Amino acid sequence: MNSKEKALLHRGMDMVRARKFEPALEAFDKIIAADPDIPEAWNNRGVALYSLGRLDDALESYERSLALDGENMDALRNKAFLLRSQRRLDEALAAYDTVLQKGGDGYDLESTAVVLTGLGRLEEALNCLYLAREQLSFERLEEEIAAVKALMEQRGIPVPERAPQGKV
Repeated sequence: MNSKEKALLHRGMDMVRARKFEPALEAFDKIIAADPDIPEAWNNRGVALYSLGRLDDALESYERSLALDGENMDALRNKAFLLRSQRRLDEALAAYDTVLQKGGDGYDLESTAVVLTGLGRLEEALNCLYLAREQLSFERLEEEIAAVKALMEQRGIPVPERAPQGKV
């Protein structure tokens, strides 16, 4: 990526932060027109499209970013979040699993737990939340743990107090 493309990428990202999604999309499209092999431009294009409610186009942009750079954690996380927001939970779980395999963090564990809860896989969700709690210290994690435990109790599922070591 040359310096002009870098400057345009940063300007587009600034426009996204300022919630100016149409001009941001134009900036990312200019970069892609000049060089369609820049994964960051495709990922950020996806962010702008998602914010404009163009979810199918956003997913295509994330996929294009990942085709260019399969290690792009931002694109993986964005894809997983989009799939989760569309209630495509099995696909979202597969994407979050990939994120975790590539070195995801406590936030990714928390997001995975949300998907697992939606799929009714409460024991696995609770394990993810326990592991997330080892990395993050948020009151909301305690609330999420309590909510999953309550669901488990309602369904007659034994509630472990700790996650098995190293398991997601």
